[in-house]
Amino acid sequence: MSKQGAVLATKKSARRVLVGATIVGVDLGDQWSHYCILDEDGEITEEGRFRTSESGVAKRFEDMDHARVAMEAGTHSIWISEQLKEYGHEVIVANVTELHAISRNDSKSDRTDAEKLARYARLDPRILRPITHRTVEQQQALTMIRARDVLVRPRTAVVNAARGLAKPCGYRLPASSTRSFPARCAGLLPEGLAAALEPLFAQIAHMNAQIKLYDRAILKLATVTYPETQALTQVHGVGPLTAVTYVLTLGSKERFERSRDVGCYLGLRPKRSQSGDRDPQLRITKAGNEYLRRLLTECANFILGRFGKDSSLRRWGLHLAERGGRNARKKAIVAVARKLAVLLHRLWVTDQPYVPLHEAQAA
Repeated sequence: MSKQGAVLATKKSARRVLVGATIVGVDLGDQWSHYCILDEDGEITEEGRFRTSESGVAKRFEDMDHARVAMEAGTHSIWISEQLKEYGHEVIVANVTELHAISRNDSKSDRTDAEKLARYARLDPRILRPITHRTVEQQQALTMIRARDVLVRPRTAVVNAARGLAKPCGYRLPASSTRSFPARCAGLLPEGLAAALEPLFAQIAHMNAQIKLYDRAILKLATVTYPETQALTQVHGVGPLTAVTYVLTLGSKERFERSRDVGCYLGLRPKRSQSGDRDPQLRITKAGNEYLRRLLTECANFILGRFGKDSSLRRWGLHLAERGGRNARKKAIVAVARKLAVLLHRLWVTDQPYVPLHEAQAA
């Protein structure tokens, strides 16, 4: 048999195994989750629902024979997929936002979503654009980072509110770091205004203390739990927060065959709508993890700023910004963030020392 014939035979064999397997579609809900089971002929053999809890999942799936289970990516998909894998099931976590037949169905319901997930999983799992979840342990560590961000955002809002409330009274609060803001500004205001803003200053100081605790815990994650992040922090402008978030969000360095795919995954690639001779320049897709994309953008802004150290990445970004045009610097920051995402993955994979001016040394 020729090589091509052997490949076709293998595909046909895999197809027969798939058709003969039990396929389950699960539409996850916060309290109840609906499921649909298909037999080898694609006929519905059972439909129902189960409690979205560890005991509810165990009651329905623990004693079931090996099955292919397809579910949507969501709040509960990480721990439920882990639990189902422990029972020996094959789990497909679908990115259904890219499958309009489910996400934009005008007759959408939990029951029909479960059935469609099962039928797509039976036909070809690639239709569901399956994603790879991080582990439960990684998700718990990432929760610490996201909890920190929950405090950072309202702290910024309170600082801006204090500045805005002082202006109508004729006072402009001085520029300062967020950590020193309460102590520096409280003594500059008259008694009446200081009394009005004192609770805000106290709240900012309290949030500063809590954020500092998170920063210490994240630094420990970077140095003890995830030492591979040290390769990423070699890049000037990338700190432990960004490095740990990067590693935890991607989950594994083997997840991407090519480092440049990381930029696309994080939504830093421009959209494209080419048709005939028309190929307009569009904004980035903004797909993937919004928080990590924001961190990378902040790092890129620092790299291009006055405190950024000389490097090939900085030179390249400044060259883009110097081209002029509308929003030239903003476009350069996004481009540097995309290139930074690729660079960090490369450093993670190779574990090689970072050479800031690699092009100059190569010359």
